This record gives sequence, C-alpha cells and structure tokens, in this order.
Amino acid sequence: ILAQAILAQTLAQSSRLASNNTAGPLAVIAMFVHRLIAVLVSIACTCGAATAEDVKQCTHALAGMPSDRIADTDTEEDHTSFLQMRSSRKGPLEKTTENAEEGTPLWSQSITAPAQNVASEDACLNDPASFDTTLDVAVPRAQTKYWNFTVPPMSSSTEDYSYAMEQAFVVLPSRCVLRLGLEPNVGDADRLINQWMGRIEELATAPKATTSSERDVILAHCACGWAIFAHGSGGFTYDNPRYSIMLAAAGYGVLAPDSFASSTGLRYKAPLKNLSSRLREANTRQQNLSFWCENNVYDPTSGCTAAMENQTSSPSYPLCYNSDPQAILSHTEDWRAFYERVFRLRQLELDYVVAHLPEYIRQAPKVFLVGESEGGMAAARYSNPELEKLLASGGRIILQWSCESNYYTSCSEDAGVGGAKSTPILNMISAHDPYFSASPESVAFKVANDPRGYGQWPLTGNCFAKLLDQGFENATVIVLAHTIYHGLTVNTANVARALMKAFLAEPRAFKNVGLKNFEPSGNDLCTELQRSQGVTLLICRELGDEDSVPASQVSACAYKSYEFHKEYYEYGTYEMCASGI
Repeated sequence: ILAQAILAQTLAQSSRLASNNTAGPLAVIAMFVHRLIAVLVSIACTCGAATAEDVKQCTHALAGMPSDRIADTDTEEDHTSFLQMRSSRKGPLEKTTENAEEGTPLWSQSITAPAQNVASEDACLNDPASFDTTLDVAVPRAQTKYWNFTVPPMSSSTEDYSYAMEQAFVVLPSRCVLRLGLEPNVGDADRLINQWMGRIEELATAPKATTSSERDVILAHCACGWAIFAHGSGGFTYDNPRYSIMLAAAGYGVLAPDSFASSTGLRYKAPLKNLSSRLREANTRQQNLSFWCENNVYDPTSGCTAAMENQTSSPSYPLCYNSDPQAILSHTEDWRAFYERVFRLRQLELDYVVAHLPEYIRQAPKVFLVGESEGGMAAARYSNPELEKLLASGGRIILQWSCESNYYTSCSEDAGVGGAKSTPILNMISAHDPYFSASPESVAFKVANDPRGYGQWPLTGNCFAKLLDQGFENATVIVLAHTIYHGLTVNTANVARALMKAFLAEPRAFKNVGLKNFEPSGNDLCTELQRSQGVTLLICRELGDEDSVPASQVSACAYKSYEFHKEYYEYGTYEMCASGI
C-alpha cells in the first residue's frame, strides 16, 4: 500500500517535471526508490528503537513527515494550507492526499545534516548578574523590516513583577461559579455557558462571598484542584483561554498571571475593562461564542509591537518579539541572550506569584503548573521549592514546547525540565509545530541547521529525549500528527481536551492506566512509539473525522487564516468534583 501511494505520487510529480524536460525514466525510478527507502527506514526506526539516541533519530524522522508550509500563531502570519490532513478512525497515522501542495513528497522529506553550528557547545548566558545590564540586540543589515534594539536592565526584585498576579486571569468551574453566586460567562466548544472568566480582582463581585476569607473557603473546596497557567508570547489569547476553559470544564480552577499587565514594563497590552461582564454579553450570541475568538481580553487597538519592528507609529516593547530565523542567525550571541531574558521575565513573575499564592490554591487537593509555547518553556524550566511541594499532588502540563536546546535557549542546560523527578508530566506538541518541531520549516530547525546557528542536532521536536536523559520517573509525551498549527486547539481540540482531563484525574496513574483508554484497546486514538524507564512516547490523532472548516464557519471572531475542527466530542469520565452540584 505504501509503495502504491508513493509510486502514484512519484509519477504525478515526474509528469510535471517531464513537461519541463527535467525528469527521465531513471529520475522517476530514483525518486520512487528514495521515497520508499525513507518510509521503510522510518518504520524500522520506530519499531526497533532501543536507546535514547535511537529514539531521537526515530522521533526526528517521524516529526519530519510531512513538513511543509505552516502558520505562525503568535505573530499572526497568514496561513497557507499545504495539506488537508483528516483524522481517520482506521488509525492515527493515515492521511489523505487531496490538496497536497504540488511537488511536495507526502511521506518523506530530505533532511541535510548541517555543518557543526557555532554555538553547539557555548556557555550558558543565564548569569543573574548579566540581566542587570543593557542588552543590545542586532538584526541583519540588508533588510528594512527590522532594526537593532535594546533591552534595558531587569530588576531582580520580585516586587517589581507584582502586576502579573494583581491582574491575573481566573477561570472557574461550574461548581465554583454556583457557590460564589457569579453569573456564568464562558464555556467550552459544547456551547454550554457554565463557567466564569475574569480578572482576579473581579472575584470581589461574588454575591455569596463578600470577603476574601469567605472566597478562600469556597474556592479551596469547590474545585477538584487548581492550575497555575503560564500563557504564551502573545498573552492570554488564541489557545490560552481555550486550554483554561478545558481545565475548568474538567473541574479545575485556573489562575493565569498576565505577563502583559505592566504599562511601564518590558511588554504591555491594554486590558479590556469589566472583562467578566463583557464576556457574559458576548456569549449571549450563539453565532459568536467567545471560545473560538483570537482575543477576548485585551483592547484590540493595543497590540504589543516588538521593539525590533522598524516603525514609529505605535509604542514598542523590548520583550515583544518575532522569532525570525534570519534575524536570529545574523547575531546569534545577541539572540541567545535575548531569549534568556524572556525566560528571566517569566521566572521573576512566577516567583512573585508563588510567594503570594492565595490560600485556596495552597489548600487545594491537587495543584498543576501548566504552560503553552513561551509559557510551556517557562512551565518546564521553572522550579521553586514552595511550588514543588504543591506539584507533588498534581504535576506539570507542558504544551507546545519541545524541552530541547534550540533557538529559544542559550545552551542545553537551559532546556532542562525543573522540579522533582517524581512529579508527573504531560507534554503535548504538534509533529509539525512551526517553532519547535523537527520539521525543516520550523524556526528551531532553520537555526540549528545552519553553520551560524545553535541548538542540538538532530532535533526531536518533543520532550521525550530530555525527560529520559534527566531520569524523570512518570512522564508522558504526546505528538499530535494531524495538525499543522502551533496551537493544539485549532483542529485537535477534542483529543487534547480528553488527554488533559485523564491526566488531571489521575496524574500518577495516567501513564500506566489512563493512557489505555486511548490505545487500540480503547478508542484507538494513540499509538505507543516508545516506553523507556519512566517516560512514554505516543503519537495521537484527533477525536472526530470531519474536515476542518474555515474560520467564518466557526465564529465571527475566530482567526480568519485558520481552519478549525469545530465539532465537539467528549471522551472519558469526569471526576465527581467536576459536577456542578
């Protein structure tokens, strides 16, 4: 079957090449043999991997099939669809071939090994003293899109980062909403508006808890537990509120510090006033429910313009950025130091949050640290003794981050996962993630695969190898094969929701018990690729086999360049604490 599929595609491509007098019979045979060998090698690697290095090679091959044009969620680049990949009930790796980009091999991708990149063994740039100085960051000369910029010295006092907690977002499950007497204002993709979202200060409007002590008592017991959620580089937008609503639908309260809340800080987006009432009004219109909106929480006229942008029409901020491979490659030392400052910002914000956690989180039966993209990097790397005590009851959920040395870190050490090795971990990332995957089109690949670049080689595109190398005892890594997007809620929301719900319910038993519901003996959404020591690697597909549809068929406020799998499917049982009673 594989041979027939590859032959058909090879002949189709060769006919196009022949029309340009660029392919003869020998070239057709060569193309076919090359592609068939690539597939067989990938299968053999997947089935026979026995060591950590085998796993790296295997995952690298897997994540590179196919790898074509992909969209940039955080910088909102226009999306060009290269392949309509539909999930199939027959198995997680089956793909359709219609609408494939012309001339692109479906099952193989040529990957060229780079010359040793310049920073592969460089020292880490994470000395705390270095953050007290001004950082000059340069960009390529022969272009006009960007210009050189500076990042000012960063205060080491956590009090200067209190804004993140003071303006944090809170998402509450239905039982907490009922017990506080709040009006529900958000809901999951099932179109049921039974949860609540607002800024933390808006909790004071709860009719049934007029004092902070009354709220603490209710919030400590109305939820199954609490998640501290670290948003991505674009703030609490796109996938971030969707993940948070999914967590709340599973019965968990969510506290999401806002890294964009300081108007005098390193980055800023102006907030919408009276957020909870605005959301309640927005969700009275079924055709425009906020779940799919790209931005529900910030003033739409107040974007965080990157200081690197060559413009003077709007205020700009040094830690808003575009991850442009050519800019990074032009001055790698500058950019390695720059991304360490991004992590330093998130670290200081989380330090303040942990020091000032509400009692209802400290008393919660389970506590999780969750993050996506930039926030996923922060959630993976961040470690605090006080937080680790709480995470022993829950775990870490690392979304849209690969836990490996790439352009986002200054050295291999900085890609490590923090915390106790016994803490349960769930990592989920797209096989075709445009930033961190092993796809030749990802930013990480382009930077690592260049003699001027840095980062480990080969890339794996997920956290498996790092967790294995560090000796984590209870970790699960999920590669989602059927999405081309950075965010996992665009067209793999159902499987992401189901996996998170199962992990939240039994974090310590998930790897050995909860996952069985997703393997062939269960709903057959996932295939195990490797299990070694305390770490398991799986590839999973979406729950539901409908085609993705344009944003206009989902919601008027959905990101217009994306195609969404809008059908909602529920899978798995809820914890009793998730009921609205």
